[in-house]
Amino acid sequence: MVLNRSLIRFGAIRQSAQRVGMYCLEGRRAMSRLKSNSGITIIELMMVIIILGFLAALAVPNLVPMVDMIKLRTAANAVKRQMIIARTRALSDPNVHVGVCIDTRTNPNRSFVFFDVATGTAYHCDAADPVYMGEYRVPKNIWDSIPSVANGGITDSVVVFRGDGSAKNGGTVILKNRFGRIRTISVLASTGRVKMF
Repeated sequence: MVLNRSLIRFGAIRQSAQRVGMYCLEGRRAMSRLKSNSGITIIELMMVIIILGFLAALAVPNLVPMVDMIKLRTAANAVKRQMIIARTRALSDPNVHVGVCIDTRTNPNRSFVFFDVATGTAYHCDAADPVYMGEYRVPKNIWDSIPSVANGGITDSVVVFRGDGSAKNGGTVILKNRFGRIRTISVLASTGRVKMF
């Protein structure tokens, strides 16, 4: 009786294994059918490439002004940062005047921080004045301009900060890109506050 039960169990196991084998075989056939139908054709690939090219062609004209605006903001922030560094350095030692020279005559325009020493002309950038911080060259297609003093521009393209933080000559510097966008950096002479708008 024990033997019969074992044989019956073995037979049931064998039948189950056969059923599983059939399901596996059917599964393999189904997978092979899927594999033969999967993938993309060269025509579908070409259509996707054409659509992506069309979308890229639409996006490029909008990217150029955006990139120039980013360059303009970066340049304005760099000039503003130089002015803040000059003011901070002047505040750290009341006997030293530190200035920023904005050179609009060179191409590309440049600006640098210098010590206004007593050997040269006071409150002016001379060849004898040592450079405190290296020059910043304005990126291509960005131009510095300084309005006339009557229109609020800085005198002699120089802003010099005193030991108390005030500026000898305040005013504005305007940076402009080829699309006519501008950023204005303003220095308030009485407090030396540097503001960009």
